[in-house]
Amino acid sequence: MKKVLLIAVAGMMMVSCTQAPKTAQEAGEVSQATQEAVVYKVDTQNSVLSWTGAKITETVHYGTVNITEGSLAFNGGNLEAGNFVIDMNSIVSLDLTEDNGKSKLEGHLKSGDFFMTEQFPTAKFEVTSASPLTGVEGATHTISGNLTIKDVTKGITFPANVSLTEGGVTATAKFSINRNEWGVVWGGTLTEQGIKDFLQNNLIKDEIEFDVKLAAAV
Repeated sequence: MKKVLLIAVAGMMMVSCTQAPKTAQEAGEVSQATQEAVVYKVDTQNSVLSWTGAKITETVHYGTVNITEGSLAFNGGNLEAGNFVIDMNSIVSLDLTEDNGKSKLEGHLKSGDFFMTEQFPTAKFEVTSASPLTGVEGATHTISGNLTIKDVTKGITFPANVSLTEGGVTATAKFSINRNEWGVVWGGTLTEQGIKDFLQNNLIKDEIEFDVKLAAAV
């Protein structure tokens, strides 16, 4: 029976590895705002980073993490630079309640099994380039930048909707990363007590989806 389970685990892990291809590039040089740029400060009360993760069994968990600071710099209506900082200790699950494991999941995500928030309390994103984008519904720009998680910095690129008005700036974007590229890896071993738990808890998809919503004002 154990041999059958081991074969099943190996097969499921091979499937999992094909579901989230490499998403990162080499980190780039961070864009700097020129002296003429207008800098908009991120409104942390109205900005949020939402996350979604899943097991290969299709069990989905989702929640939010707080943005603690950031800025967006514009020159003549063009986005020149930008960044935001994430409080990793603010990870919250919104799909669970205390009765079905909310605190357990949140603690698990903050622990050494995943984001190690005691050692790495913040993550950040810094823009390396921004260019106008046409032909993609709901997007106005292509944004490239450096994403730092657990002190690992890699480059990512994604479409975003950036709106500049007299009242300020709003920016939204959705993108996915392969968590393994940032060292967010829960290692597991197959022990006599662990085969069932491994199957239930450790076969997590490599892909994490993020939904960023920023609001900023001068």
